[in-house]
Amino acid sequence: MRTALILFGMVMFLLPPWSGKLAGEMADAEGALPLDVLVIAPHPDDEAIGCGVVMRRAVKEGQRVGVVLVTGGDGYPRAAAAVAKKAEEELVPEDFLRVASIRRRHSVDALSGLGVRAGDLMSLGYPDSGLKVIYEARDETPYRQPFTGKMETYGTVLRDYHTLAHGRPAPYVRSSVLADLVEIIKARRPKEIYVTDEADTHADHRTTFRFVRDAARAAAYPGTLFSFVVHGKPPAAPDRRIVLTDSERVRKRALIEQYQTHLSPVHDDLAKEYDSPEEVFRRVPLEPHEP
Repeated sequence: MRTALILFGMVMFLLPPWSGKLAGEMADAEGALPLDVLVIAPHPDDEAIGCGVVMRRAVKEGQRVGVVLVTGGDGYPRAAAAVAKKAEEELVPEDFLRVASIRRRHSVDALSGLGVRAGDLMSLGYPDSGLKVIYEARDETPYRQPFTGKMETYGTVLRDYHTLAHGRPAPYVRSSVLADLVEIIKARRPKEIYVTDEADTHADHRTTFRFVRDAARAAAYPGTLFSFVVHGKPPAAPDRRIVLTDSERVRKRALIEQYQTHLSPVHDDLAKEYDSPEEVFRRVPLEPHEP
């Protein structure tokens, strides 16, 4: 009986509040509605770290906010080892999938509490720690994620965007990532896009910037693209600076603390590490490069 209850609890933890058929219906209903703000995050938590107050202010003003998670955070051996209570060399693909479920659940819970609508949270399902290889590949051979063994998009907690939109997953190739992002930008028509900066020290963050910049150009995006740094130094002279009020700072710290759940001790200091009195952004020019 005790084992059955534990398994039931695990299933309930993994299911989002809008799972199954309802998720598809909500995505269909909301997927063509324009956004005021679109935040594109390499991993679950980057959206809150970089743009927690941008999103909160937008929601409070009645604006529509969307978030795209490019990966599920499934390439994080330290976190997988902490969750599985194993040494890193003992980890198996299911351990990394478990971490992806936990991290996607973080975004579901945190963003729904912030006021982001279910159909406005999109998970692409590309491989954590593999974006740079995919972007720089010279051919369209699908990349194999060494931690999960996956070669195509997938969903845990949230179904992957490509399957929701097209009925099948997308291979881990550069053209798939770009196509998904171009499609979302064209369909959702955001007034502003926020993404991690090219100067970020994390390879996934730099590469997400490049994918989004390229997709915005391909989509002839007419809005404004802003970038932010998560790992490394923020721009010395930012184009946009948002000074947090005392209450906003407290609320943002509480928001980030939600991403620490079930990842102890790896993320125990996440909220403390990113406790900052401001959010700063660089405006990214979108004029195409000269050949």
